[in-house]
Amino acid sequence: MKSNAALHLCLLLALAAVLFSVNLGGYDLWPADEPRYAEVAREMMVSGDYVVPTVNGETYFEKPPLLFWSQALLSLPGGEVTEWTARLPSVLSALFVLVLTWLLARKLFDDSTAFWSVLILLTMQRFWWQARTGQIDMLLTACMMLSLYAFWNWELSRRRGWLALLYGGMALGLLAKGPPALVFPLLCIVAYHWRNRLGRKQTHWVLGTLAALAIMALWFVPARMMAAGTAEDLAQGGMAGNIFRNTIGRMVLGVSKADWPWMYLETIPVDVLPWALLLPWTLPWIWRTRNSSASHRLLWCWTVPALIFFSISIGKRAIYILPLFPVFAIYIAASLSSFDQASERAKKIVVRLLAGVFGLLGVLVLAAPALVKDYDVSGAEPLALFLAAGVAVLLLANRLPVARPQVAAIAIAMSTLYVGAAFVVLPVANRFKGSAALCQPLRDLSEAGTEYRLYAVGFSREEYMFYAEKYHTPILTDLVGRASIPPDDLMKTAMLQRDAKHLLQKAVDKVPVTSWEHVTEAEREALETAARNALHESDLDPAMLQTFEAQLQQEIDAYATEFLGGSPAFMFVQNEDWPWLIALCPQLNQTRFIHGDAVGRRDVLLLSNEAGAALVPPRESTGG
Repeated sequence: MKSNAALHLCLLLALAAVLFSVNLGGYDLWPADEPRYAEVAREMMVSGDYVVPTVNGETYFEKPPLLFWSQALLSLPGGEVTEWTARLPSVLSALFVLVLTWLLARKLFDDSTAFWSVLILLTMQRFWWQARTGQIDMLLTACMMLSLYAFWNWELSRRRGWLALLYGGMALGLLAKGPPALVFPLLCIVAYHWRNRLGRKQTHWVLGTLAALAIMALWFVPARMMAAGTAEDLAQGGMAGNIFRNTIGRMVLGVSKADWPWMYLETIPVDVLPWALLLPWTLPWIWRTRNSSASHRLLWCWTVPALIFFSISIGKRAIYILPLFPVFAIYIAASLSSFDQASERAKKIVVRLLAGVFGLLGVLVLAAPALVKDYDVSGAEPLALFLAAGVAVLLLANRLPVARPQVAAIAIAMSTLYVGAAFVVLPVANRFKGSAALCQPLRDLSEAGTEYRLYAVGFSREEYMFYAEKYHTPILTDLVGRASIPPDDLMKTAMLQRDAKHLLQKAVDKVPVTSWEHVTEAEREALETAARNALHESDLDPAMLQTFEAQLQQEIDAYATEFLGGSPAFMFVQNEDWPWLIALCPQLNQTRFIHGDAVGRRDVLLLSNEAGAALVPPRESTGG
């Protein structure tokens, strides 16, 4: 590597390290994935069991353990999983992806393309966001880029060490996210050697895939056997159920995140911003050059088959195709020659358009106090200054006669936006998405070694376990009376119970209550009357409804007796559920209010029994 090229790479990595890590711990872990994965790592550290992942003390095999191991390893020096250590694997993975993108772009094209590829990639909004998010996908992207880089070097040199690295990347990808790690490399190999059976055979793709699966099995089989107890349980339920649910179920049946086949055509232009501004030049260039060299063929074979595969799959998320983004960046960088040849007017339009967007955002930030009721103005001025700096850089570069400084200006402008977002936008958003403040009273008790019981009524979320540092017992999170429901009636019963719950919520919502923290007996009786009438006057199946009501009453009464008596106890419950719970169970009106907060789309209460209230001073509610 030339000295100038090495210097350029180091400067780019330094910029990326800043953008990816600035204020990384300045806001809570946000659901759904971040708290769940961090909680798995935390429980590994607490239990000392790094083989069988658990959440809330229950085995968790929805995802393989590579991310959890990484989070736990990085947390060992400090002794606990924090926002920083939970997200740091993604930061390091993103930096590794940038290095591999640099190396691959140099192999495919030249030093200049490598430089612009990395700069473009690190300023793509989706890549920037995933680089500082404690999810699996950036780690998977690093594994997939390792496989892609190794595959290309194998094609150039035919050295078997590159094949080992190719399938080693697949094995690590399997340990990171499971079967999706097979999709990208195998589709690329098959597509690249579509009419070359000998070339495909020489990659030993069958043997290599089996070797990668065998490495995955070194963890998976013992972990399943330790969790299930016997090899027979593993064969009958564990492995088959996990593969079906997480792979076939998501891709074929759409059991999670179902969407239309054209979804990625909608998300990719947004996810590659601001570089979508260059797509009018990049897309025609990609089509014109698709068969011009082996380099172009490799990029085409990495992206197109995977896009077709994930578009056909029913279950979709934008992050599923994150391993394609490094190649998107290489494509855009390589097509800058086409942008260079564009008219001066077109170039200025691109830069001015982005400058206008930045300026509009700045005006909206400053005008928000007058436009939005109860808008918190703290941080508005600094964010507007970051945006103004971006506008200044863009307008200055727009006066230059060549295109590359304009492209650099776009990257610098986006960098100012990202730094502003990290310091201002994300902490402000945390007021509505974070759960640490709500859980703080419980975390204080846990860290002090105080014994107490914790329940979650009507829902169970990992962020409450993580920030309370305490397992909780889920209540009313499954079908009421599930053990007595015939298998053929499960779906019908689930729909009835869902509708009945909505009726209860809607009925009690109409009853005026002065304060949910201190409901009077008269208010409680009015709530009960509204709740009972809503059920009895509904058009739901009378016999099934009567059974449900009796079983629900039995479960609530049993829970109230358990919760209110004995040792200190606390519970999380949503505001929308609390009114009908106290309507049906007068005992629950004896609970004490500790704290309330808005967490994402939920308004959540933290309540206690008398013994628990004696441990924690009440705090003011901030929830709706």
